[in-house]
Amino acid sequence: MKKTAIVTLTYNKLNEATKPFLTSLYQYTNEDDFDLIIVDNASSDETKEFIGNFCKSHSNIKLIENNENLGYSKGNNIGIKEVLDKDYQYIALLNNDILFTPNWLSGTISKFEEDLSLGMVSPRIQKGKKITKENYLNKYKSYLSKFKGSLKYTIEPLFCCVFIKKEVIDKIGLLDENFSPAFWEDNDYCFRAMYNGYSLAISNQSFVFHNHSTTSSSIDKSIPERNKEYFFKKHPLGKYIWEHKRTNVIKDIVRYIKESGT
Repeated sequence: MKKTAIVTLTYNKLNEATKPFLTSLYQYTNEDDFDLIIVDNASSDETKEFIGNFCKSHSNIKLIENNENLGYSKGNNIGIKEVLDKDYQYIALLNNDILFTPNWLSGTISKFEEDLSLGMVSPRIQKGKKITKENYLNKYKSYLSKFKGSLKYTIEPLFCCVFIKKEVIDKIGLLDENFSPAFWEDNDYCFRAMYNGYSLAISNQSFVFHNHSTTSSSIDKSIPERNKEYFFKKHPLGKYIWEHKRTNVIKDIVRYIKESGT
C-alpha cells in the first residue's frame, strides 16, 4: 500500500484530544503506511512540547508550528502544501479528536480502487449515543454490518476524517480561506470536486470514533451564518440542495458524474 499523508491540526486540549489521538493512531495503523503532518495553531498548553517528544520516537511525523491560530482552512492548507510535491496518492485531513479501529486505513482508501471516479472518501463514524469511546472497539463491527454495499455515495463526506485523492487537489486547489476560521469550507470543497467530475462517498467497511472533544465552540456564533451565505453565493446548487430534501438529488448528481464519463 502506497503511503498516505495525514494532515492534523492541533490547538490545546492535549489530554482530551491529541494524546488519545496519537496513541490510537499508532496502535491501529501501520507506521510504514502513512506520514503525519501536525500543524499546531499556536497552542498555549503543553501540546507542542508533547508532540516534539513524540516525534523523537517516530520517524514519520513532522510538526509545523504556527505563531497564531489560523483556523481550519489556513491551517490545513499549510499542511497540504507541505506534502503536495511528494509522492503521495492520497492526502487525509483528520481532526485530532478521532480514535481508530483495526484496518481503518485500508478499509477507507481501498474504496478508491472500487470506483475510479471517487475523489474523496470518509470512513463511517458513530451516530447517536449508543457507541461511546469506552465501547466503540467492541461495537463498530456490528454497526458496520447494518450498511448495505461497500460504500455510500454522498455530497458531503465527513471532513473530521476525509481522504482526498491527490489529483483532486492538483486540479481544484486548496481549501478556500475565505471561510476562515471555520465552517462550510468542507461543503465548498466537495462541490468544487463534484464540478470537476469526481464523486464522493463514505466507506461502509471502515470506522473511526469521533470523540468531539475539540470543537469550534470559541468561534463567534455569527461566523457559521456568514460562511453559509458565502457558500450559497458561490454555489446556487448548494442553496437548492440545502433548502430541499438533499437525498432526492444525491443520486442524480452521482449519476450525472458517472454518465459524463469523467
